[in-house]
Amino acid sequence: MGRKNASRTKNRNYRRKMRVYNTRSRLFNGNVYYPGEFIAVWVILLAFIVGVWIMCMNMGLHKRDYVRTNLVYEGSYRKEDRIVLTLSGKEYKAWASVCDLEGLYKLKEGESLSVITAKDELVCIRYDNTELLSQEDAERHDAEDKRPVSIFCGIFAALWLIYVAVSVYVMCNAQRFPRLIKWFVKPSYLTRPPRR
Repeated sequence: MGRKNASRTKNRNYRRKMRVYNTRSRLFNGNVYYPGEFIAVWVILLAFIVGVWIMCMNMGLHKRDYVRTNLVYEGSYRKEDRIVLTLSGKEYKAWASVCDLEGLYKLKEGESLSVITAKDELVCIRYDNTELLSQEDAERHDAEDKRPVSIFCGIFAALWLIYVAVSVYVMCNAQRFPRLIKWFVKPSYLTRPPRR
């Protein structure tokens, strides 16, 4: 009787183990429960990085926002690395490093300027065939401002992809890297505990 029960128990346990084994995911060689959660988190964070990069690239000057008008000069003042011009009752900003500051300071109140604006930013200023701020310089300065953000997002995305690649490799080979797997996966997510 005891031998028969032991055989049944052994068969029942074997069938139960096989059921659990067959329901395990083949992703990461079946070493991790719920691998879809890991993939979802990786994709969401990468999408966040790309979204921040796109948002930062869309800030600043865009040709679709350019408006060419003639405005009346009322005054100007310096604010840190920017110069603020009051034109027809509204304040516009421009980078002082790309403006002809001597020409701007020589302007008298009430003189008419031909300008290109984008929102509250000055892109081009012309007065009597003299260019006080060129469109090319303003666009180049704006592109230089965006470059560090682009580089930072690119480096961060590259590091994230390296992290994902290493974690996939470690998760697929959990038995070979018992100490390293703990940095990527909680022990409760592992299907079999790593060797010591």
